[in-house]
Amino acid sequence: MSERIIKGLPPSFHQSFPPERRHLASLLAAATQGLTGTVEAISEHTAIPTGKSSGKVVPHLKYLQCMGMLRSANASAGVYQLSPTLLGQAVFVEDPLLQEQLTQLILHLMLAQPVGGASVWHWLFGRSRIALGSRFSPDEVTAFLALEFGNSSSIPGPLFTTYRESASLAMTGMLTGEKNELTRGCLPYLEEHFWGYAYCWMHSWEQVAPNDQQLPLAQLEVQTAFADLAAWTRQQFDGFLSWAVDQRILRVDRQTGSPLLMKTASSAELVSKIYSDVL
Repeated sequence: MSERIIKGLPPSFHQSFPPERRHLASLLAAATQGLTGTVEAISEHTAIPTGKSSGKVVPHLKYLQCMGMLRSANASAGVYQLSPTLLGQAVFVEDPLLQEQLTQLILHLMLAQPVGGASVWHWLFGRSRIALGSRFSPDEVTAFLALEFGNSSSIPGPLFTTYRESASLAMTGMLTGEKNELTRGCLPYLEEHFWGYAYCWMHSWEQVAPNDQQLPLAQLEVQTAFADLAAWTRQQFDGFLSWAVDQRILRVDRQTGSPLLMKTASSAELVSKIYSDVL
């Protein structure tokens, strides 16, 4: 079985700032306009505050990158060229202010993907089920993350705030609770959301195993951790898998006993359908 491939942005990428949807939306709008400029120019265009040594522009560019909305958040000679991905274009058309629950769930799933996401998010939501269970204290989370990343002021950083503030991703319900006890949520099991979930799953597959059109389900789960990110029951996951087969996203061969998945649609082919069932 292949080893896990985990390659996300480091714990300090956010500079202690949580993702604010209004800033994400402003940058996404600027990206669809093809904005090119320095941090100061982007700040002036979007009204996102920045300073000489720190500010919210660069962290939010990096959030959008690991949320799969921007092609790159890296500057060349101090100049950023903002360009949206196919997902970013679709989200901007359907939900430019990032207000829909499905949109925020997609942002969460992309943020927590193993390759291209944010490493701390992936470790908490995708790799801590056995160690932490579904309920835990903030101190337990911090200790768990420190085992992987070492003791750092960047851990847990704005992780908890992200899911506590309505201006961020609280609507997802993926992390709730009081100061001393937190509860990990599960993806709302709504068929109208399934196209969005399928996009995130296929995108993650393409990132962790770009040359594999078929993989055993157990191996794919080791590499993407999608089932742990969803936090569904086995029956719910099987229902989602059956839906994906019905929609010709996957084929499943169960002749070997262990399900073998064959990918029959790319994430790019799913983008246009993400909001198709949303009322």
